[in-house]
Amino acid sequence: MNPYYIAVDGGGSKTAFCALSLETGEMHTSYAGKSNYKISETDLERMNILEGFQTLFSECGILPQQVCGLVMGMSGCDAAEDFAHYWDIALETGIAKERIYLCNDSELAFYAGGTPPGLCAIAGTGSVSTGIARDGVKARTGGWGSPISDEGSGAWIGIQALQAAIRHADGYEPYQELFDVLRESCGAQSFEELPKILSQANITDVADKAKIVMDMADAGKSAYAAKMVEKAATLVSQIAASVYRKLSFAKEAKVDVVMAGSLFKSPFFHQSFEKAFLANIATDNVAFVKEVKNPVLGGIALAEKMFP
Repeated sequence: MNPYYIAVDGGGSKTAFCALSLETGEMHTSYAGKSNYKISETDLERMNILEGFQTLFSECGILPQQVCGLVMGMSGCDAAEDFAHYWDIALETGIAKERIYLCNDSELAFYAGGTPPGLCAIAGTGSVSTGIARDGVKARTGGWGSPISDEGSGAWIGIQALQAAIRHADGYEPYQELFDVLRESCGAQSFEELPKILSQANITDVADKAKIVMDMADAGKSAYAAKMVEKAATLVSQIAASVYRKLSFAKEAKVDVVMAGSLFKSPFFHQSFEKAFLANIATDNVAFVKEVKNPVLGGIALAEKMFP
């Protein structure tokens, strides 16, 4: 019977599934909808995850008993109740409990590009950093959900930009070209309409507006947008630097810093993060790992490590 490793990378906008056949070495990847239950409608994320498993099993011809290792890295998997929530879903797949490992999605992203000692900074819908020391000790900063946490994330940028646009609509923020681009993207014919439309927006809608801000910063079209993106990158760098200090990485000869998430696709954000991070830690033992394109592969690497 052909054994498989399976990895799941669950996020606030989509969920990636990957199966590796240990017999043939073939790898298959598929996708489903968002799976962070803290920002999803009731039971939507559960359905997305289970339908994603069904699709993967069907496309690859996998039975649950063929899975010798499942790693699920889930956005929003933070506290004990979060782990309990995702355990319930994982066990619905029929895969044996002793063959399942649950973690935050930042751990997958790290193993997709780095090896301990090191850390991963994720900047997408949310923001979080996880580090793993040489002896396996872990540390984490951020990622506790918007609006109380996730500083520098897509949600944070979206909130900052839309709040400023609403202030302009209400008459106490100077005009910026960015505000018109945001207004048009929301389908508002005038600034007077904008607050009413945004009052119905959810956090995913808000986070999606970050791309507008970042595109304008990358194109050099708006110093206002560039300042906002630079501030976001600085906040994410501070989150990552906190993990660096928690694990006493200054004493290491080399520390991998993996960058993952949609915001790192922006050259301006990427460069601003590296500059701010190095200034924050004031050491030169860092090896930056450029934007990880497929973090779910880190789950396969972790499965191989945990379920030999």
